Amino acid sequence: MQFLGGHDFVSGTDRFADPDDIADHLASGAAVVLVGPLGTGKTVTMNRVAQALARRDIPSHLIRGMARVRTALAGPGPEALLAPGTALLVDDAHDLDHESVCVLIEAVCRQRVPVCFTVEAPTVARAPSDPVAAALLGLGTRGFARRIDLEPLAEAEAWSFLLACGADGLDEVTMETVIWLANGSRSLLRELAGVAGDALQDGRDPLAAIREVPPWTRLADAVRSHLSALDTEHLSTLVVVHRFPGLSSSHAARIRPVDEVDALRAGGYLHTDESRGGALWANPLLAHGAARLLGSRRVDALVGSAVSRMLEGGGRWWSPPIAVALADLLLRESIRPASAPAHLCRRALRDAARLHNDQGRYASAEAYAAMGVTDGADDVGLRLELAHARVSAGESDTERLLPDVISDEDDRSRAIFLGAVWGLRGHTSMAQALRSALARGSTAGDDPRLMLATVGVLSLSLERREARDAAHDAAAMTTGTSRLWAWLTEAYARGELGDAEGAKRLLGRVNEYVVDGGVPGLSTAERLWVLMVELVTHLVLGEDAPPVHERLARERRRAAREGDDRVLGIAGLAGALSAAVRGNSEEAVRSLEAARTRYPPLRHDMAVASVKLWIAQFLASNGLVRHARDISERVESVWAEGPPALRHACLTTRCMIDALDRRYDEAAPGMSPLTRREREIAHLVVAGMSNREIADHLFISVRTVESHIYQARAKVGARSRRDLGARFVEQEGTA
Repeated sequence: MQFLGGHDFVSGTDRFADPDDIADHLASGAAVVLVGPLGTGKTVTMNRVAQALARRDIPSHLIRGMARVRTALAGPGPEALLAPGTALLVDDAHDLDHESVCVLIEAVCRQRVPVCFTVEAPTVARAPSDPVAAALLGLGTRGFARRIDLEPLAEAEAWSFLLACGADGLDEVTMETVIWLANGSRSLLRELAGVAGDALQDGRDPLAAIREVPPWTRLADAVRSHLSALDTEHLSTLVVVHRFPGLSSSHAARIRPVDEVDALRAGGYLHTDESRGGALWANPLLAHGAARLLGSRRVDALVGSAVSRMLEGGGRWWSPPIAVALADLLLRESIRPASAPAHLCRRALRDAARLHNDQGRYASAEAYAAMGVTDGADDVGLRLELAHARVSAGESDTERLLPDVISDEDDRSRAIFLGAVWGLRGHTSMAQALRSALARGSTAGDDPRLMLATVGVLSLSLERREARDAAHDAAAMTTGTSRLWAWLTEAYARGELGDAEGAKRLLGRVNEYVVDGGVPGLSTAERLWVLMVELVTHLVLGEDAPPVHERLARERRRAAREGDDRVLGIAGLAGALSAAVRGNSEEAVRSLEAARTRYPPLRHDMAVASVKLWIAQFLASNGLVRHARDISERVESVWAEGPPALRHACLTTRCMIDALDRRYDEAAPGMSPLTRREREIAHLVVAGMSNREIADHLFISVRTVESHIYQARAKVGARSRRDLGARFVEQEGTA
C-alpha cells in the first residue's frame, strides 16, 4: 500500500464539507477523503454528496467499508472497476480489507475512478497505528486526494443542533448537560435529545431519564459506537475517574497512567475544573457505557485497586472520593479490610457521610455516620454529620447528638458551615447549640468565622447598619473564603442602606479576588452563590449587571460537567434568576421548576427563598403574574414564621403581584418606604420623562426602569404609572 508522488490539481486540507463542492471535485475526476471522529456527520455528508452528484446527472455507487470492493462492484479486476463516468462513494473506508484498499488506492493514483472516502479519526489515539487508515489518509498527504477534516460539534453548533432536534422545551442546565454528554457527536446528541424530550413530555426529569437508559436502546447503541475508539486501558481510566468524581489530578496519577488521563481529557471524555488540584470529572454517559463494556468484575477490581493504593500510604495521601469507595465497602460488607486501620475507616465513613449530606441524600449520610459512631470512638466529625442528616430529615431531639466542645480545626470549619445551613433552614435552636460548642472549643478569643454567622442573623433581622459594621469587622479579621463572604455581606447591606458607591467598591473587590486572584477551594456551587448575591446587590442598587450574567453562564457550563444534583440545582436557580432579570420569563420558569425537582433541599433554604422572591417579582413585571403568584405562595407557605427580612420580602412581593394583577384592594399600600432608586425614578416620572428617557438619564436598562416602577406602584398602591406620580407627589407633600 505504498505509493509516491501526487497530482498538482489537488492539494490542501479543508475543514468545511460542502456537498456541492465535493461533487464538483469528483466530477473533475479527483478523489476526496472525509476524515473525522465518530458522530461528526461523515455518513450524512456522503449521502448529500450522492444527491449532489445525481443533480448533475453523474451516476454514483455507494459501498460500506465492511464489504469487499470486488464483491460489491462485481467486476473482474481493477481495469473494470466502474462504468465510465461513475463516482465511487466508500463509507467507513477504514473497515476495508487489505486487498480492497490496494485496489482502490491504485485506481485513485492512476486516476481511473473518482472516489470519496470517509475515514474515522479516533478522538483518543490508538497505541498501534492502523495501516488501512494510514494508507487512506496518505492519499491526502501525498496529493492524490483532497482531505477534508470534519470537527466534532462546537458548543454553539451543538446548541443549534439540539434545538433543531426539538429540544427547545428543555431548561438551559439540561441543555448544557446534554451537550456535554454528547461529546461533539451528532448521533449521540440526536438520541439524547429524543430521550430527554420524551421524559419532559411524561413529566420526568430528563437527566434522570438519561441516567436510566437500558442497554438495548438506540442511545446505548450510539454510546457503544462512540466508545469503539477507546482501548481497554482508556475505558478503565474513564470508569475509574467516574467512580471517584472530583478526583484530583495528582491522585489520579497515583492510580492510572498520566498519558491516559491526558488523552481522555483532550478527547473530551474528561473535564478538569479550575481549582489548584485540577479536580477531574468523567462524562457519565460514556463512563456508564465503558463500565458495561468492561463488566462488573473488572470495574470492582479497578475500584478495589485504587482503595488499596490509598491505604498503602497509611493515610499519608488521602483522597475523599476514593475514601467514599472504602466507606461503601465497609457499609456493604460490614467487614474492615485487613489493610485499613480503624481510624482511617472512620475517616472514610465521615467523608462519605459529608458528601451525601451535601448532596441532600440524608438517609445514606445517616447510614455512614451511624456506622462510624457505633464503632465506639467519640468522633466529633461523625457526630456532626449524623446530627445534620437527622435534623435535615426532620427528626426532633437531635441536640443530644452534638458534641459539648468542638476544638479541631477541620471540625470547627464544618460546624460553622452546618450552623449557617441550620440557621438558613430555620433550625435556630440547633444552630445556637452548635455555636455554644464552638465557643467552648475556642482558645483564641472570638472566631471571625462565627462573627459572619452573627452578620447573617443581623441581616435577617433587618438590622442592616449593624450587619454592615459586623461584616466590615469580620472582613478585617479573616482571609480566603470567609473574607469573600464578609465583603459580599457588607456590599449587600450597603446596597440596602442606599450606599451605592460603597457597595460597588466592595463588589469590585470581590470580582478582583475571585476572577483575577482566585480563591483556593472555592467550588462551582460557591461561585454560583457569589454571583447570585452580586446580582441581587446590583438589583437593590437599581441596576442590571451584564458581566454577572455572562459569568453565570460560564459557571452553568461547569456545573453541567460536574453533574451532581446539588450543583445542577443551584445552577438552575442561578439560571432562573438571570433569565428573569433579562426578561426571558419562560426560561426562568423552566429553570426554576427543574431545579426544584432535581434538588429538593432547595425548597427549605432561606437564601433560596429570597432568590425565588426576586424571580417572582421579575416574572410579575414581565406579565407572568400567575407563575409569580405560585412561587410567592410556595415561599410563604414554608416561611410564614420566618425571620423579619424574609417576611418583609414576602409581603413586598405579594403586594407587587396583587397590584399588577389589578387586585388593588388586596394590595397593602406603606407597607415600606420607596428605595432611593425608586424615589429617583418617581421624580423623573413626575417630570414627564418616558421610560426610555429615564433609562438614558440614569444609565440603566429600560427593563430595570420598568421593574422599579412596578415595585414602586405596589408599595404605594398605584393603579398606573401616572397614578404612581400623583401618589408620590402627594406622599412628598405630606412628608
